[in-house]
Amino acid sequence: AIKKGKNLIAFEIAKQQCERFLQQELESLKHHDLEIVAIEEKRKIAFDIPELNFPIFLKGKADRVDKIGDCLRIIDYKTGKVTDAQLKIEKDWDHFIDDYKYSKAFQVLFYALLFQKEAKNSTMESGIISFKNLNAGFLKFQKKTEKYGVTETEITAEVIQDFEKELSNLIREILDPSIPFIEKEV
Repeated sequence: AIKKGKNLIAFEIAKQQCERFLQQELESLKHHDLEIVAIEEKRKIAFDIPELNFPIFLKGKADRVDKIGDCLRIIDYKTGKVTDAQLKIEKDWDHFIDDYKYSKAFQVLFYALLFQKEAKNSTMESGIISFKNLNAGFLKFQKKTEKYGVTETEITAEVIQDFEKELSNLIREILDPSIPFIEKEV
């Protein structure tokens, strides 16, 4: 089925994107030591919400976890186009759980939460490599700060704590029978 027509074109494009990605990885290895920590590793962690009288478990699977220098990176690959702006959040987390534009940032923070124990004495970043935007490289989660609108990319304990608060609110909302489910606008 991949020897002619649209399937052949899609196959050739996918092959070219993979080759470009691998060339970028080889170039990066000339400048950085890289350690692959995990590939498609499943995680399941307990998530405590004190007022709930039953356990909550979070689970997921990051595409890749690696280490460059003292930075642990959690990476999700996307075949579609992702931009830098899709991984940026406001300093006050306004509308983080109810606005679809934050869905990519939510996902990479979720992975950071699952893999935070691996960071130990390292800094941590979480982000996306978009195969339709390969020239952008590793697109990192970004949070605007108070300091002149500067953005920070490190997943700090404070960022994890703020994300856990937002996630707890979302889980409480999902479990509240008085709040109807409403499909998000995409």
